[in-house]
Amino acid sequence: MSKQLITAETIREIKAKGQTQIEMSPAHCIITPEAKEVAEQLGVEIIDKSCPNNVVSKPSTTSPTPVKEKTSDVTSLDKKALAAIKEAIIAKLPQGATISDTLIDQLVCRAIKENKHNQATNTASNNRPTGIKVVKGSATKLDIFEGAGKEKRVGIADVITGDDNSSMAAGYMAWENAFFPWTLNYDEVDVILEGELHVRCQGETTIGKAGDILFIPKGSSIEFGTPTKVRFAYIAWPANWQEQ
Repeated sequence: MSKQLITAETIREIKAKGQTQIEMSPAHCIITPEAKEVAEQLGVEIIDKSCPNNVVSKPSTTSPTPVKEKTSDVTSLDKKALAAIKEAIIAKLPQGATISDTLIDQLVCRAIKENKHNQATNTASNNRPTGIKVVKGSATKLDIFEGAGKEKRVGIADVITGDDNSSMAAGYMAWENAFFPWTLNYDEVDVILEGELHVRCQGETTIGKAGDILFIPKGSSIEFGTPTKVRFAYIAWPANWQEQ
């Protein structure tokens, strides 16, 4: 059973409604340390409803200190989405562990920034009249290519796809000291940027080094790999090569 998450934002909402108390059950709720601090500052009592005389957090007797609102990217999320993300983070914590709202907000903010960065890197510039798209290779983030097996940590990033109104696809791949079998149902050109790309086919190994270009025809059953490391750009036809 999932527990209700009581955060500093929850306390602020209660205060905004004119309430001065909130009842909670430790068996069904998780209250963050920052929520307790904000409750003390705003004059809101947090009461354990399983034992009414047990006050979890009591308002401070001193004048409340204004709580500074966060101005990070976290504020761009609606309250329900933010609460859901925070609850998901806390649910992953070991039993009994706690994490402050501030740290949660930092984690969420970092995820938002990374997502915006990836969108800026991997999304076509459709607003350009020419239709030209520029991809910054040095800033492109690679994901794990599951077709090679997650344990081999082969990285891939599709940067040109059919969504760009292109009949071809293009992207980057990179990994270290690993080989994996692959059958191409499409034509592919690989431009080696770093290291060595080994392509084994019918008992023969072709090696491409930085600056070299390899063409692999449709229908080839090969083994991609490198005994050291490799990074290359690929161009595949047709664009929906992963669906072939």
